[in-house]
Amino acid sequence: MALVPLLLAAALASTAMAETHTIFPNHHSRVFSAHKEPVLRIKSGDTVITRTWDSGGADWQGVKHIQHPYVYPESGNPLMGPFYIEGADYGDTLEVHLDRVRCNRATGYTSYRLSPAVINPGTIESQHKNFYKQDAVRPQRADMIPWDIDLKANVARPRLLEGSGYKMEIPLRPMLGCIGVATPGERVETSGPSASHGGNIDYNEMVEGVTAYFPVYHKGAFFYIGDGHAAQGDGEGLGVGIETSLDVQFTVKVHKGKRLSMPRLVNDEYIISIASQPEFSSNLDIGLRNANSDMIQWLTSEYGLSSPEAHLLIGTTVKHDVITYNGSVAAKIARKYLPKK
Repeated sequence: MALVPLLLAAALASTAMAETHTIFPNHHSRVFSAHKEPVLRIKSGDTVITRTWDSGGADWQGVKHIQHPYVYPESGNPLMGPFYIEGADYGDTLEVHLDRVRCNRATGYTSYRLSPAVINPGTIESQHKNFYKQDAVRPQRADMIPWDIDLKANVARPRLLEGSGYKMEIPLRPMLGCIGVATPGERVETSGPSASHGGNIDYNEMVEGVTAYFPVYHKGAFFYIGDGHAAQGDGEGLGVGIETSLDVQFTVKVHKGKRLSMPRLVNDEYIISIASQPEFSSNLDIGLRNANSDMIQWLTSEYGLSSPEAHLLIGTTVKHDVITYNGSVAAKIARKYLPKK
């Protein structure tokens, strides 16, 4: 048999082996842990169709699965997973293509004020305390405002105070706030912070069509998703996006022996190093340095640039996104500047 037919046969066999799984979990995890029982075991090349709950535990029908106020040990964003990926092991890279990320219900919510950490202190409480109704979104909370999500018009509208003449419409750009694998070693990380494993990244480029890459720290990777946002500004200044549930479809691929130090993202326009930092314990300058350093490594190891060439390309073309004001930064290089692999 000729070489071309052999390669074609191998490709067809590989495609035939890939499966599509549909699963809508009725329970959740609060941690990015390798000690949780997997909700599904999948292989490299498989596709998963699933849904997420919102950050308060309400599903696509608005049914709440978590008691509020939180009862110990409940807290943090509810995660769907873990998904165990056969063949993934320590030192590998997990590739996750987000085939579909869509809003699936007509409601969401945000807080109504910017975090005190991102503005000058001293005025926000006196000006806006108890501005909205108690219990409007969750019991014993007066700091949240409901939003209406118009799936046909593809916009979200906040329920502003009566008498407000401001007609606010925000275009929908659904994204996953939480995405990643089990944390390194025996440490168990909640769904609150982010780090090299991913976690509560809250990057508003984690949208439909992108491909994300995560370092694998455990056999099976133990992949999780959650914390859907209908839209979110740079930095997550409200401390939340427009929190809602999402329909999600993703496809996984394992890259054996390819080791990363942090998550990466590729979209149609950019390659992106994601320097995720734990909330409340890092500064933006640390994230900036880490993101730039990873981009140097990426350009030299995978695109064949010398170190001076990588420095010059970053220094003259890089764009930086503030992922969260708590220290997470993305470094972006336009793909049009990259040599072909």
